[in-house]
Amino acid sequence: MALREQVWAMLRALGVDAVFGNPGSTELTMLAGFPPDLRYYLGLQEAAVVLMADGYAQVTRKPVLVNLHTGPGLGNAVGSLLTAAWSRAPLVVTAGQQVRAMITQQNWLVNVDATTVPRPAVKWSFEPPRPQDVPAALARAVHTARAAPSGPVFVSLPMDDWSAVADQSEVDDLAVRVVRYRAAPAAEAVAEVVRAVDGASRPALVLGAAATAEGDWDNAHRLAERAGLAVFTAPSSGRNVFDETSPWFRGFLPFGASQIGERLAGYDVVLVVGAPAFTCYPYSPGRYISPGAKLFHLTDDPDEAARAPLGTSVLGDPGRALAELAGRVAERKRTPPEPRPVPPVLSVGATGRPTSDSVYAHLAGVITPQVRVTQESPSNLAEFHDRVRLSTPDSFLTTPSGGLGYGLAAGVGAAIADPSRPVLAIIGDGSLHYSSSALWTAAQAGAPVVTVVMANREYEILKAFAGFNHVAGGVPGLELPGLDAVSLAQGYGVPGRRVEDPAMLAALVKDALAARKPALFEIPTDPAVPPLL
Repeated sequence: MALREQVWAMLRALGVDAVFGNPGSTELTMLAGFPPDLRYYLGLQEAAVVLMADGYAQVTRKPVLVNLHTGPGLGNAVGSLLTAAWSRAPLVVTAGQQVRAMITQQNWLVNVDATTVPRPAVKWSFEPPRPQDVPAALARAVHTARAAPSGPVFVSLPMDDWSAVADQSEVDDLAVRVVRYRAAPAAEAVAEVVRAVDGASRPALVLGAAATAEGDWDNAHRLAERAGLAVFTAPSSGRNVFDETSPWFRGFLPFGASQIGERLAGYDVVLVVGAPAFTCYPYSPGRYISPGAKLFHLTDDPDEAARAPLGTSVLGDPGRALAELAGRVAERKRTPPEPRPVPPVLSVGATGRPTSDSVYAHLAGVITPQVRVTQESPSNLAEFHDRVRLSTPDSFLTTPSGGLGYGLAAGVGAAIADPSRPVLAIIGDGSLHYSSSALWTAAQAGAPVVTVVMANREYEILKAFAGFNHVAGGVPGLELPGLDAVSLAQGYGVPGRRVEDPAMLAALVKDALAARKPALFEIPTDPAVPPLL
């Protein structure tokens, strides 16, 4: 059995069931005789390939193999790898390398200093010293990607290694190894947090993506309801983490330190679980919590714990921490706060076009618990959260890093991973073009992704930053004339239509979601620059 057959059998045993890639000549020897029981999803550009794999991993919670082409392909993907690191996607990224005999002379398509190229976006980067070490390297890559904090890893694979043969007994041992990834926090640390919550008069819980990524949604709710905790979503959380219709849910923390401090004012104990404490941008200095209040930070990331600016950090699996706290805190009969207010809808802006707020107000009626949503229209994310209250787990993905391109590509990956839940990808007309080629993959795979393009014809979020930072006018590159998302979609094989009425848009989206096929709708929206914080 050649090395490639040994490797594919081992990867299947370790939970890999899909490959997302854009191959080149240096990858053909790896892919020859590709196993028919695995799925290979071709992407047309590497940045989109990585983000589709990210979306797939978010849904399946499995390691995903990403297949890139030596140095140029890996270089194209690095920006997306930075995002995947923030979203903690367990991606095993491979790139072919030239044959070993050509590396020293640095011939064409040699990936020069291959393991350096993806750093610092990956947790581990390696090129096996011998062909026989490829299985062990890939097994280590899978376990490293999945270990806390999960995230992408990279392995460079010389193209002439695949005809070699590794020791089959060693490969068999690698295939059946078990690593237990979820480590409980120390008992004495949990007891300290329990005492603080039990003694608090007004406690709060701030949840990040890692808190419920492993299925601990119910434990978060048990803890909040038992202890009477006000619940917030942490800044930059890439997933929905709590039932937004619950009376205990108080909304989404802003990105500025002073604004976070305003939202958390008066809470005497704050638990931050599964998120940094805190992620901020732009610079808006201030205290995160009230003077005299206590902050406890529960995380499985040692670096995240080390860089926190205040409080007590506790290392351990965030989901397991939620479960232990929910079973140990005292039951408190606190009255839930008043429901979050819903501001009135402004239907039409100064230009006569529909506002993004109006679009979301109409779309809210078709976003059922069965629908997954990805959102990457940054200038109106706040309006989305005002209008759409998601109540079920694994219903929302957005970029956790600020890098664009995530929403559409991750939505395609999520739809491929679980076709039983159609995806509504709400994308800004600027964001669309960072990963528009994912539309082609959606068309080829028949992925149930319905894309709504919010077309304001400018980078509104950058204008908001300019206003916040008192940047003088005359900045180039903020206008986006001449874009045609409908024609673009049709060129990739996805039916497209331009719609100007939000009510009609909602009706069309409802039908498209029910049809479970790719579709795209573009709606012109009013280009009103939003407040940044």
